[in-house]
Amino acid sequence: MSESRRKLSAILSADVVSYSRLMGADEQATLDTLNAYRTVFRNHIALHDGRVVDTAGDNVLAVFDSVVEAIECAIDVQSEIEIQNAALAEDRRMQFRIGVNLGDVIEQDDGTVYGDGVNIAARLESLASPGGITLSGQVYDFVDGKVSASMTFIGEHEVKNIVRPVQVFQIEQTHAKREETTAAEHVPVTTTLPDKPSIAVLPFTNMSSDSSEAYFADGISEDIITELSRFQELIVMARNSTFAYKDQAVNIQTIGSELNVHYILEGSVRKGGDRVRVTAQLVEAASGHHVWAERYDRKIEDVFAVQDELTGKIVATLVSKMHDSERRRVRSDAHTEDLKAYELVLRGREHWYRFTKKDNAAARALYEDALAVDPDYGRAYASLAWTYITAYNEYWTDEPQAALDKALEVARLGVEVSPSSHSNRLALGQVYFYRKQLDRALESLEKGIELNPNDPDGYVSLATVLSHRGTPELALERLDHAFGLNPNLKQWQRSIYIVAYFNARRYGDAIAVWDKLDDSPVYFCRWIAATFAHAGRIDDAHRTARFYLKAYPNFDLSEHLSRMPFQRPEDLEHYAAGLKLAGLDRETQSMLG
Repeated sequence: MSESRRKLSAILSADVVSYSRLMGADEQATLDTLNAYRTVFRNHIALHDGRVVDTAGDNVLAVFDSVVEAIECAIDVQSEIEIQNAALAEDRRMQFRIGVNLGDVIEQDDGTVYGDGVNIAARLESLASPGGITLSGQVYDFVDGKVSASMTFIGEHEVKNIVRPVQVFQIEQTHAKREETTAAEHVPVTTTLPDKPSIAVLPFTNMSSDSSEAYFADGISEDIITELSRFQELIVMARNSTFAYKDQAVNIQTIGSELNVHYILEGSVRKGGDRVRVTAQLVEAASGHHVWAERYDRKIEDVFAVQDELTGKIVATLVSKMHDSERRRVRSDAHTEDLKAYELVLRGREHWYRFTKKDNAAARALYEDALAVDPDYGRAYASLAWTYITAYNEYWTDEPQAALDKALEVARLGVEVSPSSHSNRLALGQVYFYRKQLDRALESLEKGIELNPNDPDGYVSLATVLSHRGTPELALERLDHAFGLNPNLKQWQRSIYIVAYFNARRYGDAIAVWDKLDDSPVYFCRWIAATFAHAGRIDDAHRTARFYLKAYPNFDLSEHLSRMPFQRPEDLEHYAAGLKLAGLDRETQSMLG
């Protein structure tokens, strides 16, 4: 009896275009070409560590352990077939459609695979253009930024026998297109892109059946332009520049060249009944590479409130993706002798995000160099202030008060130099927080949010202050808002939920958050150790305390408590009691070993 097992696989399904026509014209020639092209498939599938499952009729089915390998295999196959087709008469050329999906499959002991994952791959293949490749949204999420091909979102499609619609992306970068790209790379560039990331927001396409609904799509585009302009580290093209392309068939790379921008945002709006769907895509203008794509579905009970919500979500996630892309760009730039202020700040962030004492010092030096290049660069002041804040909080300095004083000096100078920079207000608010000046901290943070309500970091910082001020439930609301703007915030930002839940005495909720984290900063172990202790899970509290003490062997509970900026004495006592129960006082530390 045949046995089976389930596994997650990348599935490649390919089929010949117009196979019946080719067979009807010349059976033997078609079979010869098909056999030759099957060899192309087998060779590339093997090179990319895949396995051929089936070659029934004119179909090829293969599975891969790696999604990236599956996509690169598909691209290589289409490129080689295009080269071989060039030697055939036009009416004898054989093209394939290829679909790639990531899904759960049932694998028999004879190697045959079944399941919805295979069925979806076959349906995706039918949506591809001749010589093209389509992939599911799950595949796109894995390969975005890891393959050089251009990927375009072509909408959601109902798939036979599959309950939910499937997000479909398209690749059509065959060998000939690669040659065009390579040739284009050797054309002398006549314009110089701005130092800072620059973006053009194209008018969103109205996909509604009623042309009078175009106002809503235009409103989304205009609001995104306005809200992006709040981020002073971005250069945003004005509306009158981008709306010149409205209702035109556009080429992203051409627009990028004409407007001299790094990025293009394009999208569409579809209203139907009581719902509205907005899609948005961020594209690197020079390469045509898709950095990010997202779809938003909402009820349209209050059309303008929906418009505001969608704008905020798009901008928050968009800026995050742009920053990630920019850091990758600068990281790969080997020519460092001519760095300007912006690039110095980006390189500083690369060090700062590694979160070590050595990297924090390296980041500080780069930020100082950036200010030497441009003394009016607001973001550099905010970044520099954070290195002093981090050194204070992480015990990376022998003079903690001096570090905090320096952070205050730099943050204040940043506000003075760039009063409309929200990032400096957030840094200043954090300094006031550690100085136990919680009212001033709230004032600075709220001003920062007023200057830029689309930056989730503002709400996370505000939540931290509110939690220590005795209003943890309000802090949780601010955290929910931050993650509503960008659900993909980092682990440390999600860890602030633990702080708020602990201060709200909601230990079970705090532990539930902790259980879902896989890379939280070590200093949050203080909070979860105290949480375990108050929840009666003393063994877990002690285990977490031991882990924390390995990273902070010189931890002194009394000195630490003297720093904590709780506004209410009962909250400080509650926190101290949890740490003592967990074993973070000197007497118990020796017992824990």
